[in-house]
Amino acid sequence: MDLRYVRYALAIARAGSLRRAAAALHISQPTLSEQLRAMEKEIGVELFSRSSSGVRLTEAGEAFLAQATVAVDAFERAVTAARSKGHVARLGVADGLTDVVARLLSQLQNGNLRVAPMGTAEQLVSIADGALQAGLGYAPGSMPRGVGRMLVHRFPVHALMPRSHPLAAAGTLSLADLASEPLVMPESDAVAGARRFLEGFVRHRLHPRLGPSAATHDLVIDMVDSGAGYALCVHEGTRIPDTLVFLPIKEEVPPLEVVFLWNRQADVQELVSAARHLARSG
Repeated sequence: MDLRYVRYALAIARAGSLRRAAAALHISQPTLSEQLRAMEKEIGVELFSRSSSGVRLTEAGEAFLAQATVAVDAFERAVTAARSKGHVARLGVADGLTDVVARLLSQLQNGNLRVAPMGTAEQLVSIADGALQAGLGYAPGSMPRGVGRMLVHRFPVHALMPRSHPLAAAGTLSLADLASEPLVMPESDAVAGARRFLEGFVRHRLHPRLGPSAATHDLVIDMVDSGAGYALCVHEGTRIPDTLVFLPIKEEVPPLEVVFLWNRQADVQELVSAARHLARSG
């Protein structure tokens, strides 16, 4: 039996009138009468007694609707459960933020989440058009309408270099120390963030020596380990080989800022709450 018929019968019982039930269902009264007759024919009993004052449930109708109400409620709960399991939110994550996304995911109870590697600029476009629900990236310069932004962490900028490098023995480095060394940077959108800490050199009238670039942060680490130069884009918390070391910089350098981005119209409240927790703890 079509579940729609059952809903029609429930509406008639609540309204006590075919006319009022038809109005509530937004269908014509003749159509509703025809659907009711078809249902009674299929069941084989009369569910309602008709009179000039309206309709009343028969004894058979009361027995039927008592069980039918339970069935409709169970069906609607099943639909809700299926939809909740079928809804998978997408979270974009920029290169170099593996440790940050791991901390974010540890706060979630719902496992319906798909994590996709994606640069911050692409995240903003995808979140704005609804293809992506949320993202973790580096602080962007501008924000599209409808996209929320939350600063979740600031990483102080340290220089990453081989322990065997002569400068590593100093413990703390100045920008003047680093300016003559080759700077290795990723080709990902973290380069935009890297430009922020290049400003530190400019403010001190220094001209950093740019070395080779790498496609990802992992390759940056490999290149620094091979002696190709030092890096500023890799933050503490990232796993590095024992042969490398993070060294603090004497001068003030703008930090690496990690932001949580989300579509304000999307159902991602749990993700937003997890990001707030990350921001407070970070």
